Amino acid sequence: MKTFIHLCALLCSAFIFAQVETSAYGFKENYGPSVDYLVNQNKKTTEGSPYLYETWDNESKVYFEEKAYIFKSFNYNAHVGQFEAKLSKDSVFVINPSGVDKVVLGNRVFKQYLDPENNKKAYFEEILKSRDFLLLRKYYTKIKKAKVNPLTKTPEGLPILELEEQCYVLKGESTQLEKISLKKSSVLELIDEKVVKEVQSYVKKNKLKYGNIEDVARILEYYNTIAS
Repeated sequence: MKTFIHLCALLCSAFIFAQVETSAYGFKENYGPSVDYLVNQNKKTTEGSPYLYETWDNESKVYFEEKAYIFKSFNYNAHVGQFEAKLSKDSVFVINPSGVDKVVLGNRVFKQYLDPENNKKAYFEEILKSRDFLLLRKYYTKIKKAKVNPLTKTPEGLPILELEEQCYVLKGESTQLEKISLKKSSVLELIDEKVVKEVQSYVKKNKLKYGNIEDVARILEYYNTIAS
């Protein structure tokens, strides 16, 4: 019975929001727009998708009050920053973030941190842990307006919902996230100057790119192995 109560607390039916008004792009501005996205499938108001994965065939574990709940059909809605589980063809449930310790989606770990953009908790993907810092990534969406026909002055097609990402770093004992750009100078600032040259040699030898998050993770993992 206790497990059932926990599961009910974890899952918040998305369909309770079905009567809310939507924005011009088919999404409600606050919590619960995933329903609007489903409701508007028959009348598309945007191109693109708010979801991190193209399909729902993603196994996940949601750690809630020291228990792990497994979902076979799972996705992340970057437009509103919430995880959603599809329990049947027509039933999508929002994961209530309250009490969630972490979400493991495939081999990716997501935890909640204070978002410096709005001073509210949000999900961030943990890319790499170091003794000195934690590298994180946040997913979000932006709406790109459709091109306007210069003659008729009318849009050619629908606005496009685009998936974006931003990296952050959490240093030492600080609780304040800092934005970090994926460029050479920013990455090397995280590294002890005593081993910078050695790290640069590793980057050159392995043809790694500072602008690629996977390569940056490799660079910082190497740094962790040589840092004294």
